[in-house]
Amino acid sequence: MRSGRLALLVTTTAYVVALVWSVAVLPERVAAHFDASGRVDAWSSRTSFLLLWVVVGLVVVVGVPVLTRLALRGDGTWVNMPQASKDHWFAPARRDEFRVRFQDDMEGFVALTTVLLLVLLGLTTWVGATGREDLPWWVFAVAIGAYLAVTALWVVRLLRAYRPPPDA
Repeated sequence: MRSGRLALLVTTTAYVVALVWSVAVLPERVAAHFDASGRVDAWSSRTSFLLLWVVVGLVVVVGVPVLTRLALRGDGTWVNMPQASKDHWFAPARRDEFRVRFQDDMEGFVALTTVLLLVLLGLTTWVGATGREDLPWWVFAVAIGAYLAVTALWVVRLLRAYRPPPDA
């Protein structure tokens, strides 16, 4: 099994476990939003909260890989990459290899995004389960900042991985 698919399966399983944990521990009234200082500024029902997180999870974990697969069909019209790279990777001899590699890379990125969702779901569930009405502001900042930093590194890695060889 390719590494991106394995990472996606592991993080998706963890996400489902976190949802089950949320169902088990959340009270009826749940924090739905936090302001910039980490204080709860909106509430929702447990059902609405869980429905939102199920939908978000499905959109990310199922939707992005499906959209990637659809975008990779055909001649690359729906793939946004430098033209030289597109000419190289969508040549008939390399197109299938590109599709497999890129699908795996995108599944890895979805796994990374699922980790962010897990952190946010976990924090929000913890606030609800403990009866707190705030979190230190930096907790969300660190989670989002780390995700953005790793995303930037991921993009650089993709640009290098899909750059055509100099002799091409």
